[in-house]
Amino acid sequence: MLLKFLRLIVLTFFREIVIKGQDHLPQSGPVIFTSNHPNALIDPLLLLYLPPQYRIRFVAKAPLFKIPLLGWLMRRIGAIPVMRRLDVKGNVDYETFFASCVDTLAAGDSIAIFPEGRSLPQPYMTSLRTGAARLFFFACEKDLDVKIVPVGLNYERGSVFRTPVVVSVAPPLDTSAYVEKRESNPNNAVRELTDEISQALNQHVFQAGDFRDRDLFMLLDRIYRLEQIDDSWPERLTRLKKFESGLNTLRDSCSPEIDRLRRMLSKYEILSLTAEKKHPPSCSDTPRSTRRFLVALGGLPIAALGALLNIIPYKVCGLLVNSIRKYNEAEAATYKVVYSIFLYPLAFIGEGLLIHWWLGWPASIPFAIGIIPLSYFTLFFFEWLSKGGWGISTPIKRIEKIHSYQISKRLHNERRRIQDQVDSLANRLDALDRG
Repeated sequence: MLLKFLRLIVLTFFREIVIKGQDHLPQSGPVIFTSNHPNALIDPLLLLYLPPQYRIRFVAKAPLFKIPLLGWLMRRIGAIPVMRRLDVKGNVDYETFFASCVDTLAAGDSIAIFPEGRSLPQPYMTSLRTGAARLFFFACEKDLDVKIVPVGLNYERGSVFRTPVVVSVAPPLDTSAYVEKRESNPNNAVRELTDEISQALNQHVFQAGDFRDRDLFMLLDRIYRLEQIDDSWPERLTRLKKFESGLNTLRDSCSPEIDRLRRMLSKYEILSLTAEKKHPPSCSDTPRSTRRFLVALGGLPIAALGALLNIIPYKVCGLLVNSIRKYNEAEAATYKVVYSIFLYPLAFIGEGLLIHWWLGWPASIPFAIGIIPLSYFTLFFFEWLSKGGWGISTPIKRIEKIHSYQISKRLHNERRRIQDQVDSLANRLDALDRG
């Protein structure tokens, strides 16, 4: 029941959760799932969307278990505590931790471990620690048939409410050579298996050298999306990985051309922001429909009531995360979820008591029954509205469209120049591949 509740919370926070590569999953456990770690406690919650047959237990840093309620929650979902070197002074004895993990695998359960060691607000993976590889070899000593399955977590904006995420499952690693090598050189086997895990994750995780590079990749993707029918995050992620791979390959041989592309993208971004400021996007480009307009008009009062009843916990949560505590990018989503679990029920209870005091039972009972469906209706209604739900084009919007024609033309020309530059780099990449 608790796991279903947590899955619902995560599904509410993210607009779309896509699992790619499920056919790579082994038929049964035990499995060691190794994942990148960009988004604190949200990362293990996303792995709950893998098939339940694996009975995944998570490795989590020991200090989390001392936090009231959060520690209770970690124990309830079967998380396994690990004391890291950075959490204590002096040496750390990992024998108890590894023994607990091996016992878990021997019972047929699976383990999710994050070999980066900690979650950091950066757009690239850090060097992996050897814990996952060591755990695998300890399990082999007990004659356990354990598989290692890397899992890439790819957020569009992990800390932003209602953004998409792709969980990309890699094929199980072929570990037979490492098992044989460990007999003669254990340390090298651990290091090489860790490198193998890192390479597999690199293929399934979109990365950039810094946030500036990531923003430029996203802008380049946005330019190409204008001519694509499918702009879903999984499709965009595939395109972004191609950009990442291509530019990394050409970084040394085509440095001047890449720098020119960066300048062109920066210029386009400034021009695009200017256009949006003067002429914000409207629904005038969506098909006009009287039915859509009437649906929007009828749903607006209901959604407005839902927004009014949800505004206090929403604002308080944002205030706590962004202003009072000021959590970094890697922690923000986790604490938004944690605070929401408390704030929204408390707000609904308070509102229910006020309604009962003011209007009595005839009003408070429908409120108690309808507040959750109303909240979800409000969420989905405003998302639909933001995508052009009105379905009408007003005279004001038509005038704005005429005035923005010149800027649109400049943007179009800049896009063509950028695409020509990308095509030129792609030709260089093809020449290198052929060579």
